[in-house]
Amino acid sequence: NSHINELAGFANIDGLTGAYNHRFFYQSLKKLCNDSENTDFPLSLIIMDMDYFKIYNDMYGHQQGDVALKELANILREFLPSDAIISRYGGDEFTVILNNTDIDKAREIANNLRKFVCEHSFFGEEHLPGEAFTVSMGVSQFRYNKDTCTSFVKRADLALYRAKYLRRNSVQVYTSIFEEFNNIDEDSNKMKETLKSLKSLITVINSRDSYTFSHTDRVVMLCMEVADYMELSKKDKKRLCYAAYLHDLGKINIPKEVLISEEKLTPSEWEELKRHPAESADIISRVDGLEDIVPIVLQHHERYDGKGYPNNVKGEEINYLARILTLADSFDAMTNTRPYQPTKNYAQAFKEIEACSGTQFDPQLSRIFIEAVKTKYDANLLSIR
Repeated sequence: NSHINELAGFANIDGLTGAYNHRFFYQSLKKLCNDSENTDFPLSLIIMDMDYFKIYNDMYGHQQGDVALKELANILREFLPSDAIISRYGGDEFTVILNNTDIDKAREIANNLRKFVCEHSFFGEEHLPGEAFTVSMGVSQFRYNKDTCTSFVKRADLALYRAKYLRRNSVQVYTSIFEEFNNIDEDSNKMKETLKSLKSLITVINSRDSYTFSHTDRVVMLCMEVADYMELSKKDKKRLCYAAYLHDLGKINIPKEVLISEEKLTPSEWEELKRHPAESADIISRVDGLEDIVPIVLQHHERYDGKGYPNNVKGEEINYLARILTLADSFDAMTNTRPYQPTKNYAQAFKEIEACSGTQFDPQLSRIFIEAVKTKYDANLLSIR
């Protein structure tokens, strides 16, 4: 019996790291989700990923990479509560199930763990970007009888993706654009229904051009972070959030071959693409309750010097929130892969904004935007791709 129990234990353990394995993770999670439904005790999940692990493996070989994985597993066991269920999810990903832990406490644990890992000395870390071995984490909380194990894990995974997008060594708690809407417009059921109908148009755009969809999500998050930093009023934050979400809606009328073209656009194709701010504004103007975001969307490609489109508006004539949206939209385009445009890291994008301050961008808002992003993200990693 002792031997059988030992073998059963081995079946649940990852042979390399000594953490629980992928199978045991899902087995435990299913049980704890059921318990959480019955007891209403909070249940949270962390999914983490080792930053630049492929680079580390390429530099030092897979054996040294295995050593780093073992070290990380030991750190997790040392740092985390004794009842945390630590599993190797696959490759360089680990999961941590935190029973009777709400999302705020899970975020605190994850962020302290991130710092603890960053301060640990790993072999050869001085040759990694940022000269440190770091982890990125996504955090989510189980939603009781409204949730499933699969959705629970998916939310944490999406939060991890966002943490990786934000240049790593960060913790992100799962949020969705529609949850942001609920937070800032909680009294308007009519508006929620309106946005649900518009969401179907965004989904169509996603099926034609996945870049636009993920770009929209990132621009919304950037706008919300800048709005919080600037302490905008609830009304202006709501208007900026809606405008950011809907600013590319007009691309539904742009031919797919133009949207996803990997070749340089012809003058006529470029003129066709430049129609999308006006097309977006036209769609939104037909929706009751969204009239006040029309000028923001219409003007998000105008330039401070008057050389933008579609109406060559300039300076203070451009809607104030549109000038913020322009910065977020351009910053995301600079820092993500686009055809015929080298991808910049954050530091390079800041220099570009500074160089275009007073011509493309509002000079005062350019400074505020850069300060807001630097405040939000780890300044030591802003120069890393």
